Amino acid sequence: MNPALIIILAVLGLFALLLIIAAIRAVLIKAKPADESGAVSCTPEEENKYAETLSAMIRVPTVSVAEGGDKSIFYELHKVLRERFPLIFEKLEVNDLNANLLVRWPGKDSSKDALLLMGHQDVVPAAENNWEHEPFSGDIEGGKIHGRGAMDCKCTVFAEWQAVEELLEEGFTPERDLYLSASTNEEIGGGGVQKSVEFLKDKGIRLAVAMDEGGAIVDGILPGMSTFAAAVGLGEKGTANIKFTAKSAGGHSSTPPRHTPFARIAEFINDVEKHDPFKAKLSPAVEAMFSYIAPYLTFPLRFVLGNMWLFKPLVSLLMPVLAPATRALVKTTYVFTMSEGSKAPNVIPSEATVVANIRPSFHQNLETCFDILKIIAAKYDIEAEIITGKSASAVTDLKSEELAYLGKCVNECLPGCCFAPYVQTGGTDCREMQPVTDNCLRFTPIRMDSQQLAAMHAANENIGVADIAKGVKFYKYWIKNHN
Repeated sequence: MNPALIIILAVLGLFALLLIIAAIRAVLIKAKPADESGAVSCTPEEENKYAETLSAMIRVPTVSVAEGGDKSIFYELHKVLRERFPLIFEKLEVNDLNANLLVRWPGKDSSKDALLLMGHQDVVPAAENNWEHEPFSGDIEGGKIHGRGAMDCKCTVFAEWQAVEELLEEGFTPERDLYLSASTNEEIGGGGVQKSVEFLKDKGIRLAVAMDEGGAIVDGILPGMSTFAAAVGLGEKGTANIKFTAKSAGGHSSTPPRHTPFARIAEFINDVEKHDPFKAKLSPAVEAMFSYIAPYLTFPLRFVLGNMWLFKPLVSLLMPVLAPATRALVKTTYVFTMSEGSKAPNVIPSEATVVANIRPSFHQNLETCFDILKIIAAKYDIEAEIITGKSASAVTDLKSEELAYLGKCVNECLPGCCFAPYVQTGGTDCREMQPVTDNCLRFTPIRMDSQQLAAMHAANENIGVADIAKGVKFYKYWIKNHN
């Protein structure tokens, strides 16, 4: 037989064998159907009480305020917190850092690294006019609490504080110090959380873990998934605004020259969009996410994602083109959002600008991304400058004991729920805690459906009454059983 043919047949045979092994493995790793019988539960009385408290918090319109601005609306919210969580204010150390709250609950051994549960008091404006309920009504209807901040993220602050309040009522003392942080301007990156960071640094306090909003308990994380997933953010991409400026001598529109500022900017934008300059890379956290969720997928996806040892090159190739969400997981993304030029329709601008919002990936920092775009812009005689920006955060170690403990709590409180660490494409306050902890986890243990997720920063924001009640019980379990 021809030696070349023998080699070809051997390669084909090996490939067939690998496919058979992958298929068998895909069958064996299939998860059992979800069983919520052991999940945390609440009484109707508790659910009603919780809903009323969150409603009261929503009714205070705490739209983000910069650190130098008027914080009076946040002190109105603090009145609600004092009324609803009296033991926290009576028994614990409540630090008011320009309306940013940092609460300390002394544990049995304060020499141990502390725990931190985070959230933010502020919300984005409710400018949309198609709300079914008034945006700051806090209406309780249809098993849901409605209003701006219901999901992002007063539900998180409420559930954390309610869990601590109930544990105080029960006379419980944590093994180590526990902190609650609630900032006032997370939505605008206003720096409020930095006051808490500086407080902790000044006291020489290290954190075993900081847990903030970010991931949640979600349905349909991928098509064909058989259960809901506890999505835990291990890191978050960077964010930056870059301004591109094209200059000219200006002039009257009746005698226009070629290559005016907007024409060059249009060429630049077209070049970047036609030839995406950023590289895709499958990070260890994204690869781990696939291994965690694979057992819960239908066979075709389970066959591929459950065998990354074989299909990683294929997945890496497909991720950037499947959908915007999958592309954002593996590469730096960009979008041009703002432009400005002449103040009159018949005047050629002497200077035209366009702003791009970019989200640097974990394998290309802000400086690298900026240099790439700056070189392309220079081809069209366009200047570039960073207005604001930061690179991607650090990523919590997949072997972290705190991540493993959170996974244990998910398995014990929410049987059948898929535990799915991942990396976030959006930002949170949690990354600011990196100077005082190696474990930044982004997870709110509250179930959110696709409509609720789509309402983030949009109209008709809401959260389920039963879901926030289970969130309270989850936090209680997490605190009571830590160590």
